[in-house]
Amino acid sequence: MDQHRGEQPPPRRITINDRRKLHPQAAPSAPGDANLKAAAPGPPGDPAAPAASPAPVAPAAPAAPAAPAEANPLEGQLEAARAEAAGYLDDLQRLKAEFDNYRKRIVKEQTGLVERASAGLLYRLLPVLDNFELAVASAEESREFDRMLKGIEMVFGELKEVLNAEGLSAIAAKGQAFDPNYHEAALTVDGQDDGEPYVAEELRSGYTYKGRVLRPSMVKVARRGAS
Repeated sequence: MDQHRGEQPPPRRITINDRRKLHPQAAPSAPGDANLKAAAPGPPGDPAAPAASPAPVAPAAPAAPAAPAEANPLEGQLEAARAEAAGYLDDLQRLKAEFDNYRKRIVKEQTGLVERASAGLLYRLLPVLDNFELAVASAEESREFDRMLKGIEMVFGELKEVLNAEGLSAIAAKGQAFDPNYHEAALTVDGQDDGEPYVAEELRSGYTYKGRVLRPSMVKVARRGAS
């Protein structure tokens, strides 16, 4: 028996054809399949299967910078219009302030002129006032009518001279043709005449100041007889 065992033939090697017979559904692997099989993970618990390496992650591309927003031409025009309006407002306020200052200065100057003119007139009237006081005092002492009348006439003459020098003139009235620009009819004499109206009597004197009527004469009007 030991001799029989020693004569047994050596085991037969399994060839590729034998494998095809055992697994006819297995298709021949293509040259490119070896790489896929090598990369594919083996069954669990298979020590021979190499560990699957993680797929390389491509680095994230840097974010592209945001494109600048296109400027709106209307906004630029609006800002320019606002700046121009602000400039006009500043000019107007400055002009208003200058005009207010000018108006105040003119009013002050005119008030000063009137005050100086009044002061000059009053200064020229002071001698008239002095002479009038002397005439009254003399009349009280003497009790003479003629001296009192003479003193009053003298003061009245001085007063007229001062007023005439300032531009005041009396309006001619009695016997003149009635002129409504210079005469104010207070009374009218009734009569049969239908001639030209004239000033029969002056009730209150009228005056002009430098050619302009300051106060018209108050008169009594009558009519001349028709010739």
